[in-house]
Amino acid sequence: MNHKTMKTAALASAALFALHFAPSAHAQAMPETAPDLATLSLVIDGLTSQTGRVWVGVYDSADAWNGQDELRSAWVEIAEGQARLQLEELPAGPVGIQVFHDANGNNDFDTNFVGIPRERYGFSNNPRPRFRGANWEEAAFTLAPGETRDMAITLQGARG
Repeated sequence: MNHKTMKTAALASAALFALHFAPSAHAQAMPETAPDLATLSLVIDGLTSQTGRVWVGVYDSADAWNGQDELRSAWVEIAEGQARLQLEELPAGPVGIQVFHDANGNNDFDTNFVGIPRERYGFSNNPRPRFRGANWEEAAFTLAPGETRDMAITLQGARG
């Protein structure tokens, strides 16, 4: 074998060796278990107009709920009297959802001078507390690992 042929054979052997052992090296570098994730498909109804958008906030604890520290949030367009949203790769475990219809498009949940909502709002589990928003215990539910859950939230409150 000449020098060029030996070099080519050596490179080919090295490449085959690397290809053979690369998948197992890659598998060892990956975490042993992927995080447990779930999917949530939301339908928000109870809208009294087609104007504006719907805001959705997802929380994963009472502290996050009370501190308005969303795990995830999104603005959703309204179509045919509903807003639809699919949230993928949510961590399994406790979850609570807050929603409001920003009917006037100012990106804010509007209230009057004494704090009464001027825009419609809702929560997961559809609680209807009077004279206050829902608390974590009323709105929380648990997503199981690998679960895909369908949920409807019906807005309440102001007519706008």
